[in-house]
Amino acid sequence: MSRTTINLTRPITTESPAGSHYPWEAPYRTEDIATLTYNGANLFHITMGSGAATRMIGPGLSDPDGATVDKLRPEQLVNRDAVVVAIPAGETPGREIGADAIRAALDAADLRAGDAVVLATGWGDDPARFTDDDYYLDSPYLTVEAATTLAELLTRNGTDLVLTDCVYLDRPAHARDEWTTLKPWLRPVFPSDAATTYLAHYRPDSVRDDWAATVALTSSVWTVAGLVGCGALAGRRIRLTLAPLNVQGVGEVPCTVIAQPT
Repeated sequence: MSRTTINLTRPITTESPAGSHYPWEAPYRTEDIATLTYNGANLFHITMGSGAATRMIGPGLSDPDGATVDKLRPEQLVNRDAVVVAIPAGETPGREIGADAIRAALDAADLRAGDAVVLATGWGDDPARFTDDDYYLDSPYLTVEAATTLAELLTRNGTDLVLTDCVYLDRPAHARDEWTTLKPWLRPVFPSDAATTYLAHYRPDSVRDDWAATVALTSSVWTVAGLVGCGALAGRRIRLTLAPLNVQGVGEVPCTVIAQPT
């Protein structure tokens, strides 16, 4: 009997505002290289930021000596046993997920040694929201204590992979206050002069404040953010197959994630 196969990957489309909210992001764009009508084939020049969709993040994001995505072994990506852990956020804007919620959710889950863990908040369950700015800006996020606790508990369990439908792991206060509050025409997307100038002043102290949870988790556990449709799997055991782009030397790349309930 065949298993149900579910794609937990957010589609990459030109209609989505993904990649257009923060100065280091770049939205998905296509430009014709050749067309079917004129050349007999459709070829495209594609640009996007590394965080424009569902993506895998690893130690190389914040550590110059950390592992990059191309160093992942095939067995880390294929047919992974996983449990889907429910931490419901519903449609509550900007819900903070704390350490106590992480502990309680993992305690209640059927977590086994070495399992990958999917944190399902339900935030990515409604495809109609994927074209709304609020979906990206008001995602649930982890506190630093929650991310540190999660990393410790997963490492103790022998887990090297965690996935979530949170769009971002943090809610970056500096960048939100200084950039996303501006009118859209005052914050053109990268590589605009405005974005480049902001990044020239976005120094490590601000980055550490804004992305402390991301660094705390991804420094020790490979992480996938921006899943969709995993709320319906909450509480279930599944098998996962991941297909990150095999780009050399980077700590974050778009990633396809396929689930099969067991």
